[in-house]
Amino acid sequence: MDTQCIHNDENGISNDDAYLWLTGVVPPIYLSNGERPSLNPTRQALEQILTNLNKSTQPTLTYASGLAAVSSVCLTLLKKHDHAIIVDDAYSGTTNLFNACLSRFSIESSFVNLSLSPSAVTQHLRPSTRIVWLESPSNPSLRLVDIDAISTLVHSYDSSIVVVVDNTFASPLNQSPLLLGADICHASLTKYINGHTDVIGGCLSMNRKDLYEKLLSSQSLFQMNLSPFDCYLVRRGITTLALRMRQHMKNAYHVAQFLERHPAIERVFYPALPSHPQHEIYKKQGGASGMCSYVLVKDADVKQFLMALKLCTVAVSLGGCETLLESPALMTHRSTLYAINETNEQMSENLIRMSVGIESVRDIISDLDQALYKSINQEQINNSGMNNDDWEIIEEAKRISRRLHQPRLQEVASVILTKSGHMYSGIHFESSQPFATVCGEVSAISTMVNDGHRDLAVIVALKGFDDDKNRFEIMSPCGRCRELIGDFNPDAQVILGTIEKPYRMAIKDLMPLKSCPTINAAD
Repeated sequence: MDTQCIHNDENGISNDDAYLWLTGVVPPIYLSNGERPSLNPTRQALEQILTNLNKSTQPTLTYASGLAAVSSVCLTLLKKHDHAIIVDDAYSGTTNLFNACLSRFSIESSFVNLSLSPSAVTQHLRPSTRIVWLESPSNPSLRLVDIDAISTLVHSYDSSIVVVVDNTFASPLNQSPLLLGADICHASLTKYINGHTDVIGGCLSMNRKDLYEKLLSSQSLFQMNLSPFDCYLVRRGITTLALRMRQHMKNAYHVAQFLERHPAIERVFYPALPSHPQHEIYKKQGGASGMCSYVLVKDADVKQFLMALKLCTVAVSLGGCETLLESPALMTHRSTLYAINETNEQMSENLIRMSVGIESVRDIISDLDQALYKSINQEQINNSGMNNDDWEIIEEAKRISRRLHQPRLQEVASVILTKSGHMYSGIHFESSQPFATVCGEVSAISTMVNDGHRDLAVIVALKGFDDDKNRFEIMSPCGRCRELIGDFNPDAQVILGTIEKPYRMAIKDLMPLKSCPTINAAD
């Protein structure tokens, strides 16, 4: 599908496209609407490529937002006394629309967990059921549902019932709901399809001509069209969709593996992991992307975790190039999931939804690691002050890093202070080597042992940067280094935090990682 993200099809630009695009390489922006706004050429260029990506036989319709597209479906297909079935952990906007708005017009809604068994849908079907609304993966718990099985069951009961799948989390590259039996594929263009956190939009793709004609008519009536300029931006964003999604998925997989091993994490939800409850569904229909959810351990402070993040941004959107995190209980879903599903184990108050970006996965993991430890060790951090010796070994690590600075290589300098007052140092250069250990620590410990000392008291490791020899970041020891330090002295102090606000923590309080992740440069 890489070619289809750039051209409408594998044959490239058609004569009609060339005429429409004024013989340009990319479609221009037509700001004039004319008599029929839906026929704006810039919008048509976007809708054509979405039609191909979503594998629909009818033209795709675009809207001013994802929720505008949802509203269009509901206002077009539902009437008084109709009934709808919705997955119980859907996007909060969808949930609110059905639960708080449509209910005022005597439209009934059933919120059902369909991830446990597709047959659960049959228990809620009624003669008045007109829509079954699915999300796979769902927002925010990343549950998967068997789209093919549910669509077959619903249509066997009543072929006129419309099965809608919100494909926002998966994107067209990782899941094709229309090929799995769904009647309508919905997506928020705001997220992965645009991918640059600068547009709000939505779309609907379908195979049934009768649905297309109804929705086209209501689109014109409601005037929910996406603006030509936004259409241009989304069309441009799609050209890198395949490249972005591969990197999102690669980073998310590594992050999910890291989180599964972290002592501050109780559970991880990522469809591509064998531990995911619906991993077998993932293997047959897809659905993984850059989205990952996880539950912090019971004693973790969620607010402290979010506040401690430096590289990762706390925000409610997703699907952009940058890594974004949010707490559904505190932010997006506080008035929906936590009001409706109070006993649902996946809706823990400590659930975090994460949109893994395309930054260096090393940097993402490093930021998560330091923030997670702050979330579970805040009391020790608050009570662990720095002394003059601590500041001295930080300065010594800086001096070593500056002295041995090499362009195009990142170095990790480590300094040890023993109980007897001796200071030892070591350095490790990183280029194409695997990222898993702060090897400067091992080097410093070896130097200490070779000098006949084993009374390790305090240790610090600083990462230097190849583009600026005066820029440093305090590194958290990896699992193997923590075990090594603990073998010498379980009460040894490790300096963590930031250069501006470092703090001490005993190695025994810094709980060992469950195992050490290895991330190769090729990944």
